[in-house]
Amino acid sequence: MSALTNAIEILRCFSSARPDLSFADVMALTGKPKSSTSRLLRSLRDCGLLEQDPHTRRYRPGLLTFELGRLHRAHDDLISMAERELREVCARTGHTGYIAVLDGYEQVVLRIVPGSNPLRVVNPPGQRTPALATSNGRAMLARLADEDVRARVPATYPKLPRNSPQNFKQLMARLDEIRRTGVSEAADESIEGVGSQGFALKSGETGEMIGIAVSYSVQATTAAERANVRRELAAMAAKLRRMTGDPLDQDTARVQTGTR
Repeated sequence: MSALTNAIEILRCFSSARPDLSFADVMALTGKPKSSTSRLLRSLRDCGLLEQDPHTRRYRPGLLTFELGRLHRAHDDLISMAERELREVCARTGHTGYIAVLDGYEQVVLRIVPGSNPLRVVNPPGQRTPALATSNGRAMLARLADEDVRARVPATYPKLPRNSPQNFKQLMARLDEIRRTGVSEAADESIEGVGSQGFALKSGETGEMIGIAVSYSVQATTAAERANVRRELAAMAAKLRRMTGDPLDQDTARVQTGTR
């Protein structure tokens, strides 16, 4: 771990004010011995985190750092773009919105957009929930091939609320329905008395996927309100997919033909 810490310390020496550094600069900034500085710079250069100008011998951030930075910005841009659109939907419907990602068979909440209704459903960021029991979780799973889903679900199927799929066969039937209709709903599952509708969004550039949902009280929300949420989310999904180059049709075709 000390080698990694020392390498990170060297990378932190670079900034907009110091875009390139000499060997002596790095030694002065880190205070490390000549031998270890030379070894670390060579390792960072060889793995692509740093580049060395063949003429000046000065070091600068390498291509790998650019690629990682681009992926980070794309990830942040995807979530920020989705959150902006979700805020408008939540403002119009009054319900609470969520953005989550998959981690194994669970989903992790990243962002929350509170609604204006007096009765709000709020799960804090970082909360984990079985994706098998949520609308946006199942929407994300539906974008995966069957074998990918099977690899995520534990061999001993988790105990879920009675309205959720109770075994792998029932789960796959629900996912096939989502793939066929494009609609993912949940009611009285991860939280009793709460319903939700969601969809999955995937970046055409990075392949990163997030799940977006709007939740509401099952008893306090009418069928007309739920239908309005469905229309709002469908319009939001269509807009975001155009903006992000979401390969939904390609993913659906691959899943249906078993080529993915």
